[in-house]
Amino acid sequence: MSQASQVRTYDPAASVVFLKTNERFGGLSNMAPGFPLRVNNVRIRTSEALYQACRFPHMPDVQRKIIDEHSPMTAKMRSKPFRDESRADWEAARVKIMRWCLRVKLAQNWREFGRLLLATGDRPIVEQSRKDDFWGAKVAQDGSLVGMNVLGRLLMELREQLKSDEAESLWFIEPLPIPEFLLFGQRIEPVQAGPKTEIPAWINEPPPQTISVPKLPVEPQPSLVEPPVIADATPPAAVPPADAVKGWKRLESFSRYRHSNLLWLGEIPEHWDIRRNGRLFAARRETGFPDLPVLEVSIRSGVRVRDFDPGGRKQEMSDRSKYQRAARGDIAYNMMRMWQGAVGIAPIDGLVSPAYVVARPFAETDAAYYAYLFRTAAYTREIDTFSRGIVPDRNRLYWESFKQMPSVYPPLDEQRLIVRFLDWHGAQTAKLIRAKQGLLKLVAEEREALTQAVVSSSETQQRRLKNIVDHIFRNVERESVRSYTPVGMFNKGRGIFRKIPAKGDELGDSTFSWIEDGDLILSGQFAWEGAVAIAGADEAGCVASHRYHIIRGKEDLIQTIYLSSFLRTSLGNLLLNEHSRGAAGRNRPLNIRTLLKEEIPIPPQKEQARLIELVTLEKQLVGTLTMFADRLREFRTRLIADVVTGKLDVRGAAASLPDVTEIEPIDDLTEGDDLDEAVDDVETEDVVA
Repeated sequence: MSQASQVRTYDPAASVVFLKTNERFGGLSNMAPGFPLRVNNVRIRTSEALYQACRFPHMPDVQRKIIDEHSPMTAKMRSKPFRDESRADWEAARVKIMRWCLRVKLAQNWREFGRLLLATGDRPIVEQSRKDDFWGAKVAQDGSLVGMNVLGRLLMELREQLKSDEAESLWFIEPLPIPEFLLFGQRIEPVQAGPKTEIPAWINEPPPQTISVPKLPVEPQPSLVEPPVIADATPPAAVPPADAVKGWKRLESFSRYRHSNLLWLGEIPEHWDIRRNGRLFAARRETGFPDLPVLEVSIRSGVRVRDFDPGGRKQEMSDRSKYQRAARGDIAYNMMRMWQGAVGIAPIDGLVSPAYVVARPFAETDAAYYAYLFRTAAYTREIDTFSRGIVPDRNRLYWESFKQMPSVYPPLDEQRLIVRFLDWHGAQTAKLIRAKQGLLKLVAEEREALTQAVVSSSETQQRRLKNIVDHIFRNVERESVRSYTPVGMFNKGRGIFRKIPAKGDELGDSTFSWIEDGDLILSGQFAWEGAVAIAGADEAGCVASHRYHIIRGKEDLIQTIYLSSFLRTSLGNLLLNEHSRGAAGRNRPLNIRTLLKEEIPIPPQKEQARLIELVTLEKQLVGTLTMFADRLREFRTRLIADVVTGKLDVRGAAASLPDVTEIEPIDDLTEGDDLDEAVDDVETEDVVA
């Protein structure tokens, strides 16, 4: 049968038509979020990603690239360079594969996707498309929709099966009987819905009169494109019931104090003692354990297992002979960085660098208490006086000096109560900040979803970047200004930071450009990692080296804020990644000339304006959340210092609290990055180029 005989004509008024995923029936689209799949125990975000992956059973690496993408549009784009290498029978098998993908989507999203299908009643289902009249239908001059509409017809076929008495057969999906039906080199296994008891008995009921696009699991607002309803997103309670924290609101000082004779410590409870660290810890110097995992000290989160990423900065060491063993529960600190808080407890037996000191706690010492004490501001200042070296910020605290340092010593049972209280408080703080951060992530998801919706607008045009933006360089004449403030950039879209002001003759031979409020700054080396941000009023008047690129949208064509948001989507990041080439590693120069030759989707100004409102909201929320997190951290820092030095008595409050075995580190919003890990999180171009 010829393709011409498969063409259909539909009346939009009498049909269920979907074009955008945020529409009433947008969930029928393969691009719709909120319908996760699992095949061969592999989590796949959308049916589009699954369909595209099925093109390349012989290319597992390509399948992985497709499935790892967060955005369905980007997953589709990932497949484009390899289209010529699709499976040999792709044209003959693609409709069968799409039918199978839709069945998997229904089986694993039974209630949400099933209700959406049934809500279409008996009307034709049509995917409206601007270009594709195979899977969808295009708008004709008379307003009708004309095309083969294969996707819509597959959905109608599935809907009729769902209405029938044999709907239970849809709970189990056999793999397709076609050659090489593989995922990551393994034969695709049967897919099954949840247990029968979990499947609601609504199939034969009349369809509801109205239905909304299924929400993402964490989304409190009714639409993917409307501004989030902040007030409805109530975070988890920051504290447990009152009877679980008896004494929490009645923290007081101890009844009797005495002077410690230490200026940094002041008075301590009368029954506490002062001991040198050599009476609390013994040095552990053990080598010859090459099979143990490697540990590292983070300034923010203490000791952790080092992550060796073959494609990243950290590489596996070939010689571990000089690495020391740290047993679980030992204190380990970086000799050059302990004054900054680079100290913690080994979570497991592992190896640490020769630049670290390992201290084994004696039986009467709770290492967790001292991990808190050693990170207080008063104690780290004392560390600096015991450290030795030529350059102040590289002074080393050797074991011989560390063991001579005096520390406060509460009775062991009180050390443990203090740890219980501070661990509990840390867990509650982390929970509260994470809830607030979840709200921020939600807005970011809304921005990405709205950007995708704006990009897919029927009025969107494709334009080359070089024709719609200005590539700007405002030369800095050193002789005219005495001092300058250079900028750097965080990755992951976290913005711009100001560096230490420099004199004109300290900027070296590199050329610098002035920055103005509203400039879009792209890191010349780390844009592919999300080092892209719009300069604000605080950055106006600062300078950026020639390694950064400054662009602004031509306002009659494109808003700079829209362009910034587009480059932060998965599709935009893919473009930045494609045009960032160079040697292996993280430093990959951005080829701005080839990037500017790319075509990107340009929606009408009114569509861009919708996005700008949400981006503005996101920026305001970031500011509010940053202030909230700063104050909460300041409170916790002060609380820790007061508790471990005996200024507050938490024995009563701690006695009724549960033990907290593990506290996950809080994602940082404002603080500087770990110095050991600086190049992981911060774009590190030198001021002097």
